[in-house]
Amino acid sequence: MEDELETTLDRLSLPKDKDLPPIIREIVSNAPCSRKVPSFIASLAPLCALASRIRVKYYHDTTRMHSLLLQVVIEGAQSCGKSFAADIEGLIMNDTLKARDKEQRRLEQEYREKKKRRKANEKLEEEPRTTIRVIPPTISKTVLTKRADFYERILGDTLTFWMFAEELAQVTDAGKQGYSNLRTIMRTAYDLGSLFGIDYASDNSYSAIVDINICSMFCATPAALDEYYDRKAIEGGNITRCIVCQLDDDVESDNEVFIPYSDSQLQSINAILEKMMQDTYTPEGQLQPTKEIDMSWLDNECRRFIKRKAKEYSLSGSEAIKVFRKRASVSAFRATTLCYYLYLLEESLKSQSSAFSNQSSVAIQNHCIRIYRFLSEYIIHGMLNRWGDKFNELNAKRAGEAPSQKPRLYDLCTETFTRDQLKLLIKQQELTSPARTFISLWKKLKLIVELDKNTFKKI
Repeated sequence: MEDELETTLDRLSLPKDKDLPPIIREIVSNAPCSRKVPSFIASLAPLCALASRIRVKYYHDTTRMHSLLLQVVIEGAQSCGKSFAADIEGLIMNDTLKARDKEQRRLEQEYREKKKRRKANEKLEEEPRTTIRVIPPTISKTVLTKRADFYERILGDTLTFWMFAEELAQVTDAGKQGYSNLRTIMRTAYDLGSLFGIDYASDNSYSAIVDINICSMFCATPAALDEYYDRKAIEGGNITRCIVCQLDDDVESDNEVFIPYSDSQLQSINAILEKMMQDTYTPEGQLQPTKEIDMSWLDNECRRFIKRKAKEYSLSGSEAIKVFRKRASVSAFRATTLCYYLYLLEESLKSQSSAFSNQSSVAIQNHCIRIYRFLSEYIIHGMLNRWGDKFNELNAKRAGEAPSQKPRLYDLCTETFTRDQLKLLIKQQELTSPARTFISLWKKLKLIVELDKNTFKKI
């Protein structure tokens, strides 16, 4: 992974720990060095699930609203320390959505018990219409559709589900055992307004067409990730909707520990979490109105990223870059909107106002710009590192042959060139993809042969 990121992420970084938005600030500050970025990534999806009433327009299509929907995978070898993600998830969810769902599930359980005990001619009361939001990987399509439909019937609008799995294999096995095929559902769950439905003739089944929105975080070994994101998932677009965080398996990090949260940190975290819940539900349990956040000041950054990656595509010929760049930007944009929203909440608690001061607004926007720059590159490099070669290979097979037009960067190389010479050319062309990506692609397309580990010859 370090090789994949060397030309870009070394010069891009997140704001200092103290300058990060609330909750994320405390989480990252208490993480050891090797887990600061992974802790940042792991905090995004559960916080986005809580920010269910936030709406934002993306520069590429200002006619429709986006909800802050993210799908995160934490990848690492066995016993490499993926459990930190569960700790972060618990910190955010235990006293918020999980606490609220506990009462809702109690009502459902009581109804099931009454249904079991009722006599043959005894009339059963109406099934409770609950608004449960934390869902397990083993949920069926019927139950998932019913829960989403209840939102709209009871509360009048959609809400974001939250799904967490400490082992991605649970999700894959659930699909094999007859539960929901989440790969299909997750493609529509990434976008607000993308409908999913079931329609059964049986009186005992449930039929509805609903807007299912899911934020998720899965922990996975490389083998489990390969099994879940198989060829169909790669070709179907699941991988472009995913933020993959690859953990280094470094024995030197075994001695690194997470610092326990202080009382003041927990107080700050809980204050923001409470405010997020208040922005979702009224004291009576009804939905708050949606809140649109103006992120138009970030539009130019998004345009620059998309344009830069288009240039990389033209120079490399990598279809993966061409396809991955768009959703990488969308996911980074949504995560950045979350960060801006968290800053806004903190400022409102300080001043009892919903607006920033001019001075704080500039500083916070600058922090958010840094976050977007880092995340957009981090996300696309993660996708390229994990699936770029496979995507290009499948794309070439669909086309029936390798592209006939050789990429321009290839033409700039001498007949025989070294890895260091290629790195220099990449720098001169202001590209961000590492040499490893180009070498791998050109070998796949049979444009070069490897003379030794660091020397290559054009064909």
